[in-house]
Amino acid sequence: MFIIFFIIACEESERFKLQYDDKIPPNSPQYLYYKPTYGGARIYFKQPEDPDVLTIDVTYTIKNGEQRRFSTSYLSNSIDISGFDSDKPCIVELFAVDRAGNESEKISVTINPLQPNVKQVAESIYCIPGFFSFFVNWDNGLRQTVHVFIDYVYQTKEGQKNEVHLVYTSREAEEIKLIRDPGFTGDTEVSVTVRIDDEYGNSSGNIQLGKINLKEDWLIPKDSWQIPDTNDSTIVDRWGNRINTGVPMGFFNGLEGRDYMAIDDIISDGTFPNFVHTYSRGRTGEPRDGNMPWNYIIDLGDYYELSRIVTHQRYRHSGATEYSGREDYYRDENVGTYRMWRWDDETQRWDSIRTHRITFPLGLPDRQYRILGRQGDMAYMYPDDPKFTKPTRWFRYEALTGFNNDYQSLGANCLSEITLYGRKVEGYNNEQNHDKNESKP
Repeated sequence: MFIIFFIIACEESERFKLQYDDKIPPNSPQYLYYKPTYGGARIYFKQPEDPDVLTIDVTYTIKNGEQRRFSTSYLSNSIDISGFDSDKPCIVELFAVDRAGNESEKISVTINPLQPNVKQVAESIYCIPGFFSFFVNWDNGLRQTVHVFIDYVYQTKEGQKNEVHLVYTSREAEEIKLIRDPGFTGDTEVSVTVRIDDEYGNSSGNIQLGKINLKEDWLIPKDSWQIPDTNDSTIVDRWGNRINTGVPMGFFNGLEGRDYMAIDDIISDGTFPNFVHTYSRGRTGEPRDGNMPWNYIIDLGDYYELSRIVTHQRYRHSGATEYSGREDYYRDENVGTYRMWRWDDETQRWDSIRTHRITFPLGLPDRQYRILGRQGDMAYMYPDDPKFTKPTRWFRYEALTGFNNDYQSLGANCLSEITLYGRKVEGYNNEQNHDKNESKP
């Protein structure tokens, strides 16, 4: 057995000996068939019976005269090619290369690729107006690397034309980019143009997404906000009835944490404690009831239609300096996913707005985590179609999981601040019809 193995190994190693004086081209592979792929093809062939062959190659020439080349091992029976800019018929050349670099006679093959990824992304991209911002959304089902160029133009309130150019690189299946600009106002008209390029240099060309008018909302003042006591599940509706909702206010006075600190307009910077802390019993304050999910319920003091929320994480307990880095941001005891609710007086129940997962930014320097955490995480009530909720006086923030263990941790104890945006509903609390049952048959 050893002798046989040694002989085979020696024979195989002969294939890789360089013979620079070899001028004889190898035999050509036999083309069998191809299967189209998105922006390319997989070509099947039969290997040539030639001991000198090392690779099977394919070349084709693009519009600007550049030649692209793909190579696969002599042991393979197929080769993948890609990078075509259309689904029109293309001619490629299939050939073998030996260990001296000699190329066999080339076999011309005509292929019809499927629609390339650049065109798929280009057909899916669109923009929608947001509050003092706008969204650019696209699909990238093949998850291939694309470069998205976003150019937008608007007129500042001083009457000056402002042009901005952005570039994003992505291979996510779905992308939503929120574009914010300090020069945006609530009535700004923005003209948006995009272009999609891939790693092969193929381009969609400029795509006019048109003009959009941004929306306007307002910061909801906190001076009238109130919160229930721990484990209190009652609220007062617009008719003055006290309703037991069945959902209790959580416990937030663990250790140095205090319940009011999430709505005091002071953001945790790590120099002194300013955050709520559930002490691992956030649901009701009783250890037997566990920690998550826990609810933070806010009486807004009047009726508002909500548009956005900004939450701030706990940075660290105390002792932070200007040299401190990431600390607790995006991990440990901070909330990673939460659900938003509004109380509906008409249905007498909590109405779910949506669930939000705070994006965990990967691969950043510690200092950058601190900057992002300090800015807070903003979420729209309805990001797919930015708009206001129905009027409500009661808002419920339900913390579901932490960041750890891929957003599965139930150990999120802390939150520094909740800030809400929207618009006040004038006169909603003083309508003449106070009998909620009057409209019922």
